[in-house]
Amino acid sequence: MTIESRKDADRLSELLQDPHRNHRHDIWLWLYLYHYEEASLDRRTCNGLTMRDEIARALKYKERLRSRIPGKKDQFLLPNEKLEWIKEDERQYQWLLRKIRQMTGLRLPIDLVHLIGRDHLIAMIDLWEIDIGKKAFEVELLRDSWLRHKAKDSELDWFADKKDGEKRCACAWEWLQKKYLALFSRQPSISNHQELLMFFDHEDIGRNERTAMIREIKKRWDRKQFNERTPDKKQVNVILSKTVIAQLDALAEKHGLKRAQVIENLVRMEADAGVYFTDA
Repeated sequence: MTIESRKDADRLSELLQDPHRNHRHDIWLWLYLYHYEEASLDRRTCNGLTMRDEIARALKYKERLRSRIPGKKDQFLLPNEKLEWIKEDERQYQWLLRKIRQMTGLRLPIDLVHLIGRDHLIAMIDLWEIDIGKKAFEVELLRDSWLRHKAKDSELDWFADKKDGEKRCACAWEWLQKKYLALFSRQPSISNHQELLMFFDHEDIGRNERTAMIREIKKRWDRKQFNERTPDKKQVNVILSKTVIAQLDALAEKHGLKRAQVIENLVRMEADAGVYFTDA
């Protein structure tokens, strides 16, 4: 009984006369049969525990189709080395998903619930029917595009600070809500560096605009920090004549103070002594 169970569990190896199992190849074969051969397959089995059994069931009485599979693998499948740069990483997955859909023109059924992450991305590339040399070339271009995109991450390193990184990201989220996002935006909240990177990954924002946005966020952060350090102070904007400004700068330089400190000292002294302003 145990021997029969093992044989049943590996019916596909017997049908294909191939004792070697390759999970990536199994996913491709399932999708190839479903997409190009219109095989009646249970979608729940794609990348599931019973995937090989389902493929074996579909191929059981199709000897001619089985004989074509090795050639189809050569036609569709790139070497593993060409795809090693694709990682099990949520950010990369989200960025590549849109790019690969555009590149291949493929959209796999949404109810392939077990086909997720890296397996999903590679499955789309594997299923793409195009000259294998052209496929290798396009995948290499995609890799280069990803690396160039990642190289821009340094512009957001300020938000990855070990001490204040999360607070800075929260500040960025506040600014985005107030200045950029639509009122009823469905954008998830941003609380860390990775989420901020992913936000800029998917927004159609040019490099100059992104630089300007980061600059404004930093200004907001500086104001928040100043307010926290000086809770008893508030910024006041005043218009002064050029002559008074020059005199103010001279006083500041003479006493080694900032403009605000000079003004604050003068106002406090007048309030205490009442020398220059008297009731009419």
